[in-house]
Amino acid sequence: MWHKIKELTDKHGYMSGVDRMSDRVQKTGEIFTPTDLVIQILKEIDINKFAPGKTIIDPTCGDGQFLVPVKWLKVLHFNMTEEDALKDIYGVDIMRDNVDLCKKRLGGGNIFMGNTLAPDIRLDEQTEYEHEQMIEHFAGNTLDI
Repeated sequence: MWHKIKELTDKHGYMSGVDRMSDRVQKTGEIFTPTDLVIQILKEIDINKFAPGKTIIDPTCGDGQFLVPVKWLKVLHFNMTEEDALKDIYGVDIMRDNVDLCKKRLGGGNIFMGNTLAPDIRLDEQTEYEHEQMIEHFAGNTLDI
């Protein structure tokens, strides 16, 4: 199953179409994780954390490098439809091109442009809907760590 998830993840344009210049990396702190490392990390997590109805949120999703294999894990291991798997998956990123590429790689989903650390602040290029979603899902929430 993991080999198939890796194959499907790499098939969907990982790091394609987005300029990854070093000045952009310095400005935004973007780090893109190789597929093999993502698979290794996911293997270490209790697989039941990805069961139907279990919400997965990537607050800095980039182009979806973690979310794409999560989708395929839900589909292949739990026999979910792609549509149902995407209902459980949320991603946020501050870069418009990353958000658009993530949605493309996933085939849809709950992917929004925003800043999870400052969800009330409206970003350039952020849609009104995305801004509303950021406020609804992230404003006023605190994490118990």
